[in-house]
Amino acid sequence: MNIVKGQEVHLNQMCDLWNEVVSEENFYKTMTYSEYKDRMYAFSEFSYEGVFLAFDDKILIGFIIGYVRESNLKTGYLNTIIVKREYQNKKVGKELLNTLENYFISRDRKSSVAVHFLPACYSWYIPRYGKDDHPCAPAIRINSKEYFFLMREGYSISAIEDAFHLPLANYELPNSVIKILEESKKEGIEIEFYDPNKHYGLEEFYKDINIGAFEHEIKTNLELEKPYPFLVISNKGSIEGWTGALWNETSGRGHFDGIAISPKLRGKGLGKALFSMLTYKSKLNGAKFMTFRTGKDNSARYIYLGAGFKVIQTFAMMSKELVKDKKE
Repeated sequence: MNIVKGQEVHLNQMCDLWNEVVSEENFYKTMTYSEYKDRMYAFSEFSYEGVFLAFDDKILIGFIIGYVRESNLKTGYLNTIIVKREYQNKKVGKELLNTLENYFISRDRKSSVAVHFLPACYSWYIPRYGKDDHPCAPAIRINSKEYFFLMREGYSISAIEDAFHLPLANYELPNSVIKILEESKKEGIEIEFYDPNKHYGLEEFYKDINIGAFEHEIKTNLELEKPYPFLVISNKGSIEGWTGALWNETSGRGHFDGIAISPKLRGKGLGKALFSMLTYKSKLNGAKFMTFRTGKDNSARYIYLGAGFKVIQTFAMMSKELVKDKKE
């Protein structure tokens, strides 16, 4: 076995091996070469310095992808480790991991964290639901081969994210939500599609929620030549709540950016009502299912569970302290 640093010339072989390995498990989605390349290069800090490949003669039998970020000088990030099936449990993965960890140490990183966000966030199929999918696996799939391998190599769980799923064919607004909507309307509070001629106060809303990512999503959508529709909580015209843009992905997934409510209206059940309305409107818009993920400790999960969504997969961010004198 020979381990070499990756180069662009290897990308096609890496894509082929990715597709070969994930096809056997039918969890992660396969990709065309163009899709695979785009995922790698979409991340501005991607570098082949953190890519290592294992060859048996001229056959690619495994590879690992990691990266370092200038915004975090203490951590190296493990993104992907793939080993050809007939070479698994033969120390190929261990040697690749050791090589990457030594690269992190050479860059003065003190720890290694296994996540899938960057440079590539991999799409995956919802277990037991055919071709229903989700566009990003945030970290290591619990109880997968990769999970147990990293546990054996000294990694431990540092954070948990759950993925939620709901088929929409039979979804209807719950009676409890209908009651909330009726009572709120009496106070001049309604959930409706955003209309720039009717609704105002987006800048104040951004300040109220103080979530930069959501502000970015709203502004990006509104800058489109034809913005996607989105729901707001209107308090006599003033925007006090928001859902992400309403559109469907090619798989039939109803897109979900998130929901946010001004602190002024919390405690009235409007979070539950807003999310339920988004789900219902997604169904009417032709979506076949919805998926999303959230942290294990996010209290909003109870809104999602109350709307009928189920936890369909759990992912673990895993980390390990690196030993400076680690030998290659």
